Amino acid sequence: MNLIKLISILMMFFPVLSFANSEFTPGKVSKIILHDWGRVLVYLDNGINTVENCEKKSGFVLDRGNQHFAEMYSSLLSEYHAGTKVGGWVNGCDSLHKAPVLSRLDLMPK
Repeated sequence: MNLIKLISILMMFFPVLSFANSEFTPGKVSKIILHDWGRVLVYLDNGINTVENCEKKSGFVLDRGNQHFAEMYSSLLSEYHAGTKVGGWVNGCDSLHKAPVLSRLDLMPK
């Protein structure tokens, strides 16, 4: 019990910055890479501008575990071939690729 109190007190002095579902600047999909570890890497022509503190900002990760994976993936392919922009939200950083993880996809008009 003392350990729990100590950890609680220490956490008050060392706050952790976390953002839930941060918006990113819309851009055109320039490249899509499918990896065998269950993630799709999506690169945007102008990179990705978000408050998520990830090492890589050239694009985002679509996790195959996302409940809307099929819809998001097919929409990304459509936007890639149409040459239109995508926007949306990201949440956290992918542990393997160190890029933001897609949580919402917005399809932008031409």
